[in-house]
Amino acid sequence: MTSDMSSPSEDFKVVPDKFTNAYPTLSQIWALLGVFFLSQLPAALPMVGFKAVAESYGLPFLDTIGQTLAYTISLVITIWYAFRKRGSRNLSFASVPVAAYLVAAVGLVAMGMLAEPIVSAIPMPDAIQEIIKNTFTKHVILSAVIAAPILEEILFRGIILDGFLKNYSPAKAVIWSGVIFGAIHLIPAQALNAAFIGIALGWLYYRTRSLTLCMFLHFVNNGLSSLTFLMDDKLDMSHNQTRDWAGNDLLYGALLVGCALICVACYSYLNRILPTAQIN
Repeated sequence: MTSDMSSPSEDFKVVPDKFTNAYPTLSQIWALLGVFFLSQLPAALPMVGFKAVAESYGLPFLDTIGQTLAYTISLVITIWYAFRKRGSRNLSFASVPVAAYLVAAVGLVAMGMLAEPIVSAIPMPDAIQEIIKNTFTKHVILSAVIAAPILEEILFRGIILDGFLKNYSPAKAVIWSGVIFGAIHLIPAQALNAAFIGIALGWLYYRTRSLTLCMFLHFVNNGLSSLTFLMDDKLDMSHNQTRDWAGNDLLYGALLVGCALICVACYSYLNRILPTAQIN
């Protein structure tokens, strides 16, 4: 599926024919986020139970099940609430060329490497670093790699961004949805990185209306992050791991330039092959 080529400045000029007051608006998002955070309280009950059994009987996989269940329950409750408020359970899984999956994945990885110097420069207090180490264990990878790409994309792209696109200009909708996606991660370094990813996925959803593509890219991002953690469990988001792997500043600088060129090339290609955005 192809379309005529559009420039970046033209890309965000497609606006709704009329504002529909679709759910959610920016004013309604606070209640939705409130449901998201409050639902984590009852959702934590199975996690506590599974953790107690896991520690008593030496079965760490039960702790994994408990954490995954708690995370899943919280998101399912929030999605259910959003569907009720929206009055519809319709989601968009539009078809996208296979090449778009591959090119977008390469671009997302390159973008992550470009963001790393900024993310790692954010001060990370020892107390926050300790919380991260205690929270992000090998046992939560199941929820990070499988549950998150599916449920978070349904909520943040399929519901929140979809509603924003019907209420606001595409640029405002995509940026705000990305900022909100970053904000729910709470920890500053994680929040900034998630906001970058949220904006990139938001633009792709705006152009394609494909949750399948967004879920795939979310899976790739979380999968690579989890793989890195499995290879080196000394998790330190305030440290630039790629710079260490490069060995010197010259090589690292060249790597960043290469990543920037890859991002530009991927964006240009996707902007050319993806359908012209339509608001519906």
